[in-house]
Amino acid sequence: MEGNLMKNRKRGAARGQMRVIETILASFVIMFAISFLSTFAIPPTSESYEVTELERLGYNVLYELDSQGILEELVYSESWGNLSAVLRVLLPTNVYFNLQVYDRDGNLLNQGYPIAYGDWTIIAENGYTATVTYVLPGNSSYYAPRILKLELVKG
Repeated sequence: MEGNLMKNRKRGAARGQMRVIETILASFVIMFAISFLSTFAIPPTSESYEVTELERLGYNVLYELDSQGILEELVYSESWGNLSAVLRVLLPTNVYFNLQVYDRDGNLLNQGYPIAYGDWTIIAENGYTATVTYVLPGNSSYYAPRILKLELVKG
């Protein structure tokens, strides 16, 4: 009788081990199927989503430049070429931009000195332009607000 009991225990242990191996293999198959299907799942493009992402990108770039004091220095010294170069470096190459700087009376300060990058015929045809307005209150010595209007579009 003890011999039969030992045989039953060994069979039960072998069945338990097979169940564990079966479970592990099933989880690998499920994980592989999920990863395989996720490569084919392409989210639909939404123009409003892209505009929102561009607005966020533009604001973050201007905010970072401002928090480091670079934006204030470039705007108040009217270094439009340097400001254009900095934006080209910080923004992705497939993002076209146009930055206009106004004083508090609405006068365009960089007239004749475009701060832009990209083919603006695409922007005119696109119709999905993200616009970010950013205000600099003044530099450390005086109050002289500057209003920056940054237009972004994916090229």
